[in-house]
Amino acid sequence: MDVVLPLILFGLLGAVTLGVLVLVPVLLVQAHRRAVERRAGLAAYAQAREWEYRPQDPALVGRFHGAPFGRGHGQRAVNVILGRYDGRAFTAFDYHYVTGSGDERRSHDCSVIALNLGVTAPDLAVGPTTTLRRWVDALTGRDIAIGDPPFDEFFTVHSPSPEFARDVLLSDVRDVMRHHPTLAWRIAGDSLLVIRPGGHTPADVDATLQAMGALLDRVPEHVWHRLDPRREQER
Repeated sequence: MDVVLPLILFGLLGAVTLGVLVLVPVLLVQAHRRAVERRAGLAAYAQAREWEYRPQDPALVGRFHGAPFGRGHGQRAVNVILGRYDGRAFTAFDYHYVTGSGDERRSHDCSVIALNLGVTAPDLAVGPTTTLRRWVDALTGRDIAIGDPPFDEFFTVHSPSPEFARDVLLSDVRDVMRHHPTLAWRIAGDSLLVIRPGGHTPADVDATLQAMGALLDRVPEHVWHRLDPRREQER
């Protein structure tokens, strides 16, 4: 019995090790196959809409500011779609970066959809309020109150320009937000951005662009014209 038990344990350990050695390559092959299929699907989707698909675009890595851009190392912008939606230029892509090294190495993947504003604007971030965020903002006083108590309770607004935030977040824009209560978005430079963890599908791109377009359509033109008087009154 003293000899048999170690042999059994050794056999079980060997079986588990062999199973892992077999399983890992299988999982890697499946992940690669899914990535190839997704690239093909996004390329076909872009072609059907007469948009441009690029496997990668290094210029996008430093194109925008704020998280997750500038974090970690090994940043890449891949599966890039360029086009126009309702008269506005947009870009959708996967943003990849790595943090840590060795056993602490972690890969991060984000979906980025950017809709061009046609003008450079102050930073503005709007999203659903979490309990932690509400606590932090109560301490720091960073959250901007719009003057709509139910909206102010449910959404968090950050901007270095409270006046701009209130100009943008008029009642019609707030109504769109209420119809998309999980949507977090921000204005950075000349673009409206929606960034989420993971990747997006063609259906995700369509739905997000529709929501982003609805937001911008409800912002009065004079708000943008005030930022750049040269901007034409009609797109």
